[in-house]
Amino acid sequence: MNELEQPIVLPLQDETTAVVMIDSGTRSCHVAVMQLLEELRTEHDLIDRMLDSFRTAVSQFVNAQTGPQDLDRFVRFFRVYADQFHHSREEQVLFATLVNQLDLPGDHGPIAVLTDDHRQFKAWLDQIEQLIARQPLSPADQIQLRTTTERYITAMQHHIDAENSVLFVEGGICLQEAGISELPSRPLSADEQQVRFVAEELLQSYPPTPNVEIIRGDGCVLCPAYQTTCDGYEREWPTVSRWGHAEEDDPFSDE
Repeated sequence: MNELEQPIVLPLQDETTAVVMIDSGTRSCHVAVMQLLEELRTEHDLIDRMLDSFRTAVSQFVNAQTGPQDLDRFVRFFRVYADQFHHSREEQVLFATLVNQLDLPGDHGPIAVLTDDHRQFKAWLDQIEQLIARQPLSPADQIQLRTTTERYITAMQHHIDAENSVLFVEGGICLQEAGISELPSRPLSADEQQVRFVAEELLQSYPPTPNVEIIRGDGCVLCPAYQTTCDGYEREWPTVSRWGHAEEDDPFSDE
């Protein structure tokens, strides 16, 4: 064991714990691949609930039933927890390992689509934050806030479904087949812990309101990018071990 590394008991977000090796100099640690994927799913659960809660809060705000302060707290949660913590770990750890060590494509296919989603989410949050700051909101502003918020929520929830049902499942299999058993991780920073605590308060104040018209589910076919900018993991990630053929022998080819 490196003299900088120390075993610690790391509290996970489902209130369980795990013993990990943590570098006291960088606060980085390594966890089992399946544990990391489960942590990412648990983070998705919280983000998903917060998205439906955000819908409730925006509706109340537009109807003058609440002020802008709590909406700012929602935006901060999505920036700090969903993006800075969750999305960064996905991109810098999981996506990077799949691309750099397993040679899966990063410029097209599932990983490229999901990375582009992260950038789009930031842009929508910028628009939402600007609209919240306008006081008072004009009728046009109210419509734009509702529309942009719903676009953000719906896209994020489709994104979560795609990662949970495709990327985490297939990526986990690929990592196991490659003999990769651990990946780097890190605990929540103080700032990230604080916004996660605030999230529980917001969920109590603004009960989640799911949009029953959103079609959600597993698999590539429900992903908005399917057959537009991505042909699905079966075409994009052909491997000998998964399909029994070399990559150049695409079983889905029309030729």
